[in-house]
Amino acid sequence: MLKGIVFDKDGVLVDFDRTWVKMLLDMAKSWADGDEQKNLRLLESAGYDATNNSFFSGSVWAAGNTDDLVLAWDETGDRERQAELAQFINQRCIDCEIIPLFPIEDLQGLFEGLSNRGLKLGLTTNDVEASAVRTMDAFGLSRFLSLVVGYDSVENPKPAADPMLAFGHHCTLEPFQLAVVGDNIHDMEMAQAGGAGVRIGVLSGNSTADELRPHADFLLDTVMDLPHLLAAEKLIEMS
Repeated sequence: MLKGIVFDKDGVLVDFDRTWVKMLLDMAKSWADGDEQKNLRLLESAGYDATNNSFFSGSVWAAGNTDDLVLAWDETGDRERQAELAQFINQRCIDCEIIPLFPIEDLQGLFEGLSNRGLKLGLTTNDVEASAVRTMDAFGLSRFLSLVVGYDSVENPKPAADPMLAFGHHCTLEPFQLAVVGDNIHDMEMAQAGGAGVRIGVLSGNSTADELRPHADFLLDTVMDLPHLLAAEKLIEMS
């Protein structure tokens, strides 16, 4: 029986493209500082799909964290410049207007229902922790969450097991008692590396069913289908 659920944020609770496409376009243009060729290089290295105005599955911006984007964007090798770029990216993430995938009331209802079942809930993301906390506060979900883990909250972010294990340790739960819900392969890799009991992929983000299927125990169209899955597969105590 599951005792806890670890959610990814973007592509699961947050509308990834509507939130982050414009932000990345603006951020790349600003960092390129009028150099159009550099701007195009930045977008390409981040994984921007200009044809579909989206991001390629598994790309730096779809699956990585600030440090990954710094490595992709920095052309100087200068540590001070890299630190400046990291601060620039993180602040943009914190200030970004976050658009939920579903009405906030529906997300609150989902989390309240799961919490009322006695499940411990957590968030693990490759976004900066401050941005994730701000989003959960804005969505009214923080009161249901035992822990929010950003890429900067742990020594090794996704796809390493550290974020999930940090949540388990915080809640005194064993890895096999946890389910991981995510839209990217790196979420499933974190779950596998940490020995999670169940890996659940959702198709509301950057990855296709064919990409996620080999790595997930279950696939859902969206996170809103989660309660039905938990009940149908008898993964939680039903009273």
